[in-house]
Amino acid sequence: MRLINKDNIEIVDVFIRLYGELIEDIAPHYKGDIVFKNLPADENEYHDIMGRVGNVIYHSEVEVGKIGLSDTEVLAALAHEIGHIVYNTRGWQQDQEERADSFAAELGLGAQMISAIEKIISSRRYHKLTSLLVGRIHFLQNMIRV
Repeated sequence: MRLINKDNIEIVDVFIRLYGELIEDIAPHYKGDIVFKNLPADENEYHDIMGRVGNVIYHSEVEVGKIGLSDTEVLAALAHEIGHIVYNTRGWQQDQEERADSFAAELGLGAQMISAIEKIISSRRYHKLTSLLVGRIHFLQNMIRV
C-alpha cells in the first residue's frame, strides 16, 4: 500500500508519519494506493469536511476549520476514510460507517473519532443523520471500553 499526499497537505504528512506503517500491519490485504487531495471550496457544494471517491480521500481545510476539529480529530477522520477504502465500504449505512470507525479505533484514535463526531453533531450540518452519528458514538464507546 502506498499513501500519496498529492497536494502536500500538512496534516496528511503528519498522519503518514505517525500511522503509515501501522496501517499496513492492520490492513495487509489492501495493496493499492490511497491518494489524499485538497477539496477546494469552489468544488465543495455540500460543504463536506472529508470524503472519498474510489481510492482518493478529499480533505477540506476550510470546512475542518469551521467545525473546529483538532489535529487529532482530523487524524481520526482520515483514518475513518482510509477504513472505507481498505474495507471497501460505501454509503452512509450504520454498519459501513461503524466498520470505517473501527479502523480509526484500531489505530488508537477511537476517542478522537468520538470527539470529532460530537463536533459534527453540534455543528448541525448533517442534522438528518444525527441518529446515525449518535449510534456511531455508542459503537466506538463500546469498542474502546477496556
